[in-house]
Amino acid sequence: MRGIKRVSVTPADITFLEGPGPRLALRRHRAQGAPRGALLFVHGATLASDLYDVPVEGYSWMAAAAAAGREAFAVDLRGYGRSERPQSLDRPAAENPPYARATEVLADIDRAVEAVREMTGRDKIDLVGGSWGSITCGLYAGGSGASKTRRLILYAPLFAERNAGWLEICGDPTDPDRLNPALGAYRWVEEAGLRARWDGEIPITDKTKFRPEAVFRALIDSAMAADRAASQRQPAAFRAPNGTLVDLHSVFSGRPLYDPKAIEVPTLLLRGDADPTSTHSDASRLFEELGAAIRQYTVIGGASHFAVAERAAPQLFQAADAFLSA
Repeated sequence: MRGIKRVSVTPADITFLEGPGPRLALRRHRAQGAPRGALLFVHGATLASDLYDVPVEGYSWMAAAAAAGREAFAVDLRGYGRSERPQSLDRPAAENPPYARATEVLADIDRAVEAVREMTGRDKIDLVGGSWGSITCGLYAGGSGASKTRRLILYAPLFAERNAGWLEICGDPTDPDRLNPALGAYRWVEEAGLRARWDGEIPITDKTKFRPEAVFRALIDSAMAADRAASQRQPAAFRAPNGTLVDLHSVFSGRPLYDPKAIEVPTLLLRGDADPTSTHSDASRLFEELGAAIRQYTVIGGASHFAVAERAAPQLFQAADAFLSA
């Protein structure tokens, strides 16, 4: 595909966006050559913007986009990565409810979009939302952000399909159809837990055939380094807001959080064929309900929910670039 090549990864520039609202981290890879547009990545429920900028050659979507001539940005939403986190973690769950719901972070996405528009001089920008980020970006592009969005990519999209495995994670242990009342503001993510979840989504015994160990190691190291509290725990763990679990419980109970018919900008749905979280049936229903006249649904073979950081990643980067270039 035109414009995509295997590139090494240089450190991103990181800018901090001050209020209103929590302080947000915005990373940037500058376009190589004449800029062809501006692209903002919005992360999912667990890993922050590091997922789009893995510091391993060939595995940074941001670096690939910049090599293709795009000004590439990625935001850490409130409570994630290098952005501001509330300091109330030790209070009981009843006094410390799940933090960073989709409706709350719309303001963060808009602040990032406005910063990108100002920094690049673009009236409209392209938007990528992955996993839970597909929900937040769907809400944004179908609502207040419609006039600022040129094209939309929903990677590993989630819409409204019952998923018993996820309901066990988000739901009450005695009744998974009810949200777990013990959820506090955050959960702690350990290396072993993230590895087990990712490995569980790869349908072959040798996980390295899907995911290089160096990529997993780089992502863990980045996530731990971004949370100053990670090293104070044994084993080390980083924090991820639980507002996402409230949203996911709704989605995986079959209750959508946005109306696809409201999305009228050109839209690409992009998922791995082995993804058990973003399923073909759910993505197909979402595709059919999109209001966009220009829409596309692409499946990447040999990839799981974390396709962006797997051996199939270059295929995903190429599909995205082709859509944005159309």
